[in-house]
Amino acid sequence: MKSSNNKKNAFTIEDFEKGLMLAGYLTPHTEREIAELEALKKYDKNLAREKSRIYFKRAVLAAEIVNSLKEEITFGRVKFQKLVYLCEHACDMELQNRYAKFAAGPFDNNFMHSINQEFKKQKWFFISIDKSKGFNKPVYSSAPNIDRYKDYYWKYFDKQDDKIQKIIELFRHTKTREVELVATIYFCLLEIKQKNQLRNRKTLVENFYKFADSKKQFSEQEINKSLDWMKLHGVYPVL
Repeated sequence: MKSSNNKKNAFTIEDFEKGLMLAGYLTPHTEREIAELEALKKYDKNLAREKSRIYFKRAVLAAEIVNSLKEEITFGRVKFQKLVYLCEHACDMELQNRYAKFAAGPFDNNFMHSINQEFKKQKWFFISIDKSKGFNKPVYSSAPNIDRYKDYYWKYFDKQDDKIQKIIELFRHTKTREVELVATIYFCLLEIKQKNQLRNRKTLVENFYKFADSKKQFSEQEINKSLDWMKLHGVYPVL
């Protein structure tokens, strides 16, 4: 004899049909079904709107970084990516799940492939590619609507501007290698917190070297020195 608990949790044909209806494969008939489908459509619409809002907000932050550093000789694609990552965390945007492990540190593939298109669409920056040094380096110059992103920037980041400017200035003349080191340590610290691992330097170093084989270019001394620098300047996650 089956238990009442199994009957209670059994998946019925009505549940299956409801799933098909919500997925759009069956037409709703009752008022309740119509209301449920409308509620789902509204939820999906709001979710898409929120994703679009977050994406644009990130694009505005990226524009501030580019506008501040586009004339610097050390400013290139990888450094740009890492500074977006660090500034987002300084703003408490909580986008850690958008970042994957990448050879040069935390990397948001979808965002970074689309950001230049957003800059062009908004006419904030002209973008060209410099190949003179044997690799592709994006070069940014002001476009006609460059000043318009600032209105959005102050709307979104007025309260976080001090933190953002601090990070921009800390890394203004820093070489890409050093920014990569800091961003990777930051990512590893958050990973240690997420996995509830022991929060000590030994664990950090172990996670750092597991990140990617390319991280072996950094010595343990460099990791510890960079960690001390991060703590000193407040470029450090809340653990």
